Amino acid sequence: MRKEVKKKYTEIIKELDSIISKLNSSDIPIEQSIKLYEKGVELSKEADKELGSIENSIDNYKINKKVQIKNINIEKSFQEIEDLIEKLESENIKIIDAENNYKKALAIIFNIETYLKKAKSKVEKYEQ
Repeated sequence: MRKEVKKKYTEIIKELDSIISKLNSSDIPIEQSIKLYEKGVELSKEADKELGSIENSIDNYKINKKVQIKNINIEKSFQEIEDLIEKLESENIKIIDAENNYKKALAIIFNIETYLKKAKSKVEKYEQ
């Protein structure tokens, strides 16, 4: 019995790109295009599952990470996020680079969120 090896998200996307290229070919027999389509649907489900797993690991990271933020430059942080978003919007970005930029942006957002929550709790404490 052969154990199925779990594919990485980038491998799944590469395989999907290959299938899409083949499906866009005008000389592909209908039977083969149906099989490719079915394989594409399976890969798409795998990609969704893997992406969900990545999102869960990011959520767990946020929950488990205890950030000690003393001071944060919010304006600089927002600029960093804007720069990362600009990179993500590039048509030439590789999947791994997009994933890394996404993680960086999430980390910055998490730091801002933590800082603002601490500031809010201090303000509420003085309002009482």
